[in-house]
Amino acid sequence: MMIKHHIKVAIRNIKKQGMYSLLNVLGLAIGVTMSLFVLLLVKYELNFDKSFSDSQRIYRYTTKGVLGNNFINSASSPMPLASFVSKYDEVEEVVFMIPGANNVVSNGAKQFNEDEFRFVPFNFFQVFDVPFIEGDSKTALVEPESIVLTKKVARKYFGDVKAMGQTINRAGIDYVITGVCEDLPSSTHFNFSFAASISTIDNILLKKGDSAYVKNWKSDWLYLNGYTYVKLKEGYDSGKYEVKLNQDKELALQEQVAGMLNSEIDIDEIELNFYLQAVTSIHLSSHLSGELSVNSKPIYVKLFVFIAVFILLTTCVNFINLTTAKSHRRFKEVGVRQLIGATRRQLGFQFLTEAVVYSFGATFFGLVLLELLLPFLNSYFHLNLEFSLLSGWLDFFWVLLLVVVVGILSGSFPAMFYAGLKPEQVMVGNYQVKKIGITIRGLLVCCQVAVSMFLLIVVAGMWWQIQFVKNNDPGFAYDKVMVIERGNAVGEKFDLFKEEVNQLSGVELVSACSSMPGDDYFHGTFKIESGGGEKVVMVPLNYVEEDYLELLNVTLKNGRFFDKKNDSLGIIINSTAVEEYALKKPLNQTIEVLGNKNWALSVVGVVKDFHFESYYADIRPLALVLLGKKMRFDYILVKLDDDYTNSDLGKIEDVWSKHSDGDPFVWSMMKSRLDKLYDEDKRIVKIISVFAILALFMTIMGIVALATFMMEYKARPIGIKKLLGAPRQSVILQVLSAFSVYVFVGVVIAFIPAFIALKAWIASYSYYSFIHLYYFPLLALPVLGLAFISVFYQTYQMASNGPIES
Repeated sequence: MMIKHHIKVAIRNIKKQGMYSLLNVLGLAIGVTMSLFVLLLVKYELNFDKSFSDSQRIYRYTTKGVLGNNFINSASSPMPLASFVSKYDEVEEVVFMIPGANNVVSNGAKQFNEDEFRFVPFNFFQVFDVPFIEGDSKTALVEPESIVLTKKVARKYFGDVKAMGQTINRAGIDYVITGVCEDLPSSTHFNFSFAASISTIDNILLKKGDSAYVKNWKSDWLYLNGYTYVKLKEGYDSGKYEVKLNQDKELALQEQVAGMLNSEIDIDEIELNFYLQAVTSIHLSSHLSGELSVNSKPIYVKLFVFIAVFILLTTCVNFINLTTAKSHRRFKEVGVRQLIGATRRQLGFQFLTEAVVYSFGATFFGLVLLELLLPFLNSYFHLNLEFSLLSGWLDFFWVLLLVVVVGILSGSFPAMFYAGLKPEQVMVGNYQVKKIGITIRGLLVCCQVAVSMFLLIVVAGMWWQIQFVKNNDPGFAYDKVMVIERGNAVGEKFDLFKEEVNQLSGVELVSACSSMPGDDYFHGTFKIESGGGEKVVMVPLNYVEEDYLELLNVTLKNGRFFDKKNDSLGIIINSTAVEEYALKKPLNQTIEVLGNKNWALSVVGVVKDFHFESYYADIRPLALVLLGKKMRFDYILVKLDDDYTNSDLGKIEDVWSKHSDGDPFVWSMMKSRLDKLYDEDKRIVKIISVFAILALFMTIMGIVALATFMMEYKARPIGIKKLLGAPRQSVILQVLSAFSVYVFVGVVIAFIPAFIALKAWIASYSYYSFIHLYYFPLLALPVLGLAFISVFYQTYQMASNGPIES
């Protein structure tokens, strides 16, 4: 009954305060909405790959080792590893997955370039248990040339017609659709649209006439051509199993390594070790070469949690200040209750109940706001967040917990404040706030200013680096360069395609290559004379057409560019390769392909270093080899002039259709491709930027709340001063000086934590520009300006009132 009474009184008081109560509820509601959104972000980041059953028992093998003078640290692994580990008692299932190259998939007239093609074994869906809509997950991939589509892709190719039993064609092979599964959740470190049986690869190789490689590709330990996953049995220790594996694998590697060493070099320079990596840790903790997707960083989760806590605490602090600012209006109520016997406990519980009622109302409005804003936020930030109280008890639990926490945090101080009042003071109206009370409130505002300043500096530093990446010269010209996907579709007709396109208006030059800047380059293994000795080196390798370097305007340091008539065995290297391999006279240096003594390449040129990878990685040695007539290439590059038009692009498409037998014309500008390398960081910075602005807004609201509080409790002293002739300026300066200490201290103490946080974030880049330190105080100007303007406005109003009104 007592609780019911407290709730009735709370609701009555909230109604009585009208617009003031509505503002309080809306303030809390905005805080709740943003806190819930940030918590959804944190949940999304922490739940990667947890949608699979027994995800805590699924691991990916990574490969670390040395080959010659090269260190291997890759997410990929060799195919023999899968069959080797399957014999262990600890292993329940093992899966080896090979990503398929970008290729055309067709169903009659419908054809699309597809790059989410995976070759997987028959037990793939026993490890990654994606629900099936059509077919049986246990038998769908048993036979060669069988394939499973995701629901989205099945609808793309077949519409509402049942896909099961129909066929699609890829690279001249017809695949029978043996299953349709649900789309993978976005919170996975890999994705697929097509899962084809891995036994199909034998047929693909035989079709190419490569029967010798069919025998060898499954047993080559030095070819990291896929990704190995293992599901361990319950109760087994992954650490002990990992040690055992790396001890036993030496016997399996011994024959191939020994044969290679004896035939190529004199010393033992080949070592491979395999390590288990929990799939649930890949998204945040793995940044190896050969990753299947761009991963995030743990610092983002920490920042999100920090922001969520800050927003929640700031909301509560603002509520406290606004609630107690008008407390004199409730003194008489408190005094009467005390005189008729209400205890401090009962008074405290009454005001705590009132705060919880506010919290319930704010949470309700917050949930409505979240539901309305979530589609927009998902679209703007490129997210796929979901929230529903009905979808699971966990979301409901967090909302309920949030209601209680917000209610207790925002209601505890007012409850203690009012319960501690003495009846004889409040009835006569001579209650004065102690200095410690104002100091505590000032320190809370100081913390709000510090956090806002911290976020502003961090966001400014992040955008500074992103602008540096965007505007810095990567060492090649990428502007107005058109990239056509699946260039190999024109095949041996490339020379004709190039000649016709070069004659079009708006086109300067045409070329082709196997890899684009930012791609995960294929590594060639070479033997090279270096510093008087012989070295085995693994070098990122790009097969390029003769005009590639001229088209990208890469600077030549020594030698010459390619000439296709004379350089079939020519190679061009970058400056880093010359330095790292100690090549005193690199021109005409012979570089031998490891394992093929008959294929010795001669260095015809040295180019200045350029960023063929992202700014996250140091520039490494690079080798460029001339494309042969029958060699596969993935991209055609078309350099456009300053006067090109959309009609010129249409003419390029016409030439493409003529020489590619109608394959899809898919293109993009190189600039946009390079920008996508940093999409994850840009997405995160956009999110933090929004919350930095929100944090600043809430901090200003906190300053306004504290100013309101101080105005209420200094009204009488200010009125007396004015009665004695004090000018308006002195009153304004007195109040501003009381605020200035807290605001300035808050700004200053944010500098060092912001510097440390920026250093930690920017460490993921090998090439960066740290924001100039003098920008730190400059960024404080909007914080200080808004703070003093908001306080000045309130103070000016009070100072303008007559002494009797005060």
